[in-house]
Amino acid sequence: MTSKPAPFSAYTTPEFWNDPHISVRMLAFHLDPEAVPASRPHSFIDASAAWIARELGLGHGSSVLDLGCGPGLYAERLAANGATVLGIDVSARSLAHAREAADERGLPASFVHGSYLDVDLGSGHDAAIMIYEDYCALSPDQRSRLLRRVHAALRPGGVMLADMTAAPRFDTLAEGRVTEPDLMGGFWAPTPYIGTRETWRYDDLRLAVDHYVIEREGRTREFWNWIHCLTPGEVADEAAAAGFEVERVLGDVGGAPYDPRSHTFAVVLRKRPDEAPER
Repeated sequence: MTSKPAPFSAYTTPEFWNDPHISVRMLAFHLDPEAVPASRPHSFIDASAAWIARELGLGHGSSVLDLGCGPGLYAERLAANGATVLGIDVSARSLAHAREAADERGLPASFVHGSYLDVDLGSGHDAAIMIYEDYCALSPDQRSRLLRRVHAALRPGGVMLADMTAAPRFDTLAEGRVTEPDLMGGFWAPTPYIGTRETWRYDDLRLAVDHYVIEREGRTREFWNWIHCLTPGEVADEAAAAGFEVERVLGDVGGAPYDPRSHTFAVVLRKRPDEAPER
């Protein structure tokens, strides 16, 4: 059994999303209208994208940065409304689908393969979106870096919309360990393989991690999925340090009212045009 690691001591998100086997499974989940492991149901995405375009004023002449865009489910809908969209994602397979879908419809959307922590995000965007609680899979240092990069990429007064894993979710996360053949029905690798999942909690941080160890043909691979359960106040503090202010706290990225008991919430962050991020 692996010993409990230090918080955020490993980061394997790019390897997970770009893995040749896993990326096939994740793209299929993205494109399934009812599946939830990679995206929310498409009926919600339809309503959410329409709300985002309306509430943030994203139509013809506007520019949107889609962070962790996957196969372009939001990018395609926002571009169809007239916005120019730049999508960033670490999954080459998902981006290939996004490019093909946008090209087929002649939409004003372009896509860059890489991490939003490193690649050029452009400049002068009216808005940035980061959807499906990606923010809470990052360490505090990574979140600080991301917010500063987004701040630099937005025009004065631009906005960032992101959804979060909320503090009440932490109470549902339990420690445990399971090892079984073909863990999760062959999700992790071509069968046969042996998979182990270990989950640890860090109660003082409201943080949990799922650690997956996949053993196949004499090779061992590890993946780490961190879940940081945050409050609106904690997000507001992080945003303020990067030069943003919280304009609205919502229940989700479809505009639902905020519910303090919910497992998710969303924020609209406004770039303060007259203030640079703290050093």
